[in-house]
Parts: sequence; structure tokens; C-alpha cells
Amino acid sequence: VSLGLVLLGCSVMATMLVGSASAMLHVVGGRQGWDVPDNVTFYQDWAKPRTFGVGDQLIFPYRPGSNNLLIVKKKDYEACDMSDPIDIYYMGPTILNLTAVGDYYYVSSSGRHCEYGQRLHITVGKGPGSSG
Repeated sequence: VSLGLVLLGCSVMATMLVGSASAMLHVVGGRQGWDVPDNVTFYQDWAKPRTFGVGDQLIFPYRPGSNNLLIVKKKDYEACDMSDPIDIYYMGPTILNLTAVGDYYYVSSSGRHCEYGQRLHITVGKGPGSSG
């Protein structure tokens, strides 16, 4: 068993113990995790059937040093421009709390990962989250 999976498992368990009973825990990409996908629409296809609500959490599973996560503005997401990120995370797995209604944009700045489809846009609503 890899260290990354052990850390992810520990993170998930801790999150479940502390989190709200009604909050959803979304593991971004499912079994794929946060990595270069086989097709450029993979993460949008993954997100499409899901509902994201305030209080939910996103887990971006990746090993420290193997990838990263940037939160960016819409225009930067669309252009895969990483020059002005809102926030940067390098030590995966990264767990983010969804605390406000709105649109959120996530990309990887490793190599050309964003251009190859390692990016995600979600809309967080007022209602409860669901896994689709």
C-alpha cells in the first residue's frame, strides 16, 4: 500500500469524524484522483452528475511533489493561465471546504497538465451536495 493512499485514507477518516452529517465528501476524479486524465473532458464529466453544496468538501488526491492544485479565476481557467492564482497547494492530498455559494475553478500547473484536461470547474449551491 502506497504512502499516498494511507495518507488519503487518514485524511478521509479525520474529515468524516469532524465534518457535518449532511456534508458530502467529494473525491475529485474518483479512482483517477487528481492527475492527467485520458481525455480533456474527464473532470467536467466527473463533476456533471454531482451537486456541490456549502459545507461539502473536495479531496484532490495526489502525492506531495508529484502534482499541485491552483485555485484560479474563470478567465485564467479558460486560458490555462497560472500566472495569477488565488491560492496554490503543493502538499497533496488537498482537502478544501466549500464555504460559499459560487463558481470555483481548479487547475494543475504541472507541465501542460491543464491543457491536457487536468482542470475542474464546479458550482456550489445553497442546497445539500450529492454524488449524482
